[in-house]
Amino acid sequence: MTSLTDFEKIIKKDKIDSVLVQKNNTLIFEYYRNNKMKERQHKIYSVTKSILSALIGITIDKGFIENVNTPISHYFPEFTKDKENERITIKHLLTMTSGLHWSGNNGMIPSKNWVNYVLQQDIDYPPGNEMVYSCGSSQLLSAILQKTTGLHTEAFAKKHLFTPLGITDYKWNCDSQGIAIGGFGLTMKTVDMLKFGTLYLNNGVWKSKQIVPYHWIEESTSPKVKIDDHYAYAYHWWNITSDNQVGRIFLAMGHEGQYIIVAPDYQLVTVFTSSFKDGASRPLQYFEDYLLEG
Repeated sequence: MTSLTDFEKIIKKDKIDSVLVQKNNTLIFEYYRNNKMKERQHKIYSVTKSILSALIGITIDKGFIENVNTPISHYFPEFTKDKENERITIKHLLTMTSGLHWSGNNGMIPSKNWVNYVLQQDIDYPPGNEMVYSCGSSQLLSAILQKTTGLHTEAFAKKHLFTPLGITDYKWNCDSQGIAIGGFGLTMKTVDMLKFGTLYLNNGVWKSKQIVPYHWIEESTSPKVKIDDHYAYAYHWWNITSDNQVGRIFLAMGHEGQYIIVAPDYQLVTVFTSSFKDGASRPLQYFEDYLLEG
């Protein structure tokens, strides 16, 4: 690992709000741009998706959803327009390969019913063929979780994930139908983001208790769809897949530079919160340049 002093110098020059670095389950670096950042609930944007992925794994483990290959028409039978729609599964939503047209959040957010808006879109590709990054897929997953468990997504998260991890200071925003926003709805503290990353580093175990099923940690973070020479996508998690990459690295990544980066082979978890309007990938570059050993 490069000198943490050099790492600190570079992040202080940039629009980084907070950084926590944990190695071998020990905090080795802590940075907050100011005192407020330590207690602040940060908008974590699409990092929400990776937390939702954990909840889907717990939901399946508890038998509320049969498995990832369950067609979503089981939960939305009224929206089965054609045979292609009937082929869309939980897995397709998790990997962003549903084939449903996605015009971006600017289309979904003003609509009166976000779930209906997503389901009424045309099929652009056969399910499983193309990855199109879509907060709409995440919204459907949140809706399915609420339908199957009978609990609000936030209530389910509180019971089965947040309370076991000691996470109490957060907010999960909802759409107008009362469905927790699966793609970008969470705000939480940096230290609690680290807890979630640590849970995944430790194969779903927290204080000797299995919170997320071990097999789900492995399945949900392993590459499923190649994006380019540097990235692949899993179940609402990203993977770094460069040819020169040493060891496995998976990450939760959000707008404006929010990251939970888990590197099991290094026993390393790193969290960034940032305020980038552009250059939001720089924290990841700093991680690769300063924190990874050769």
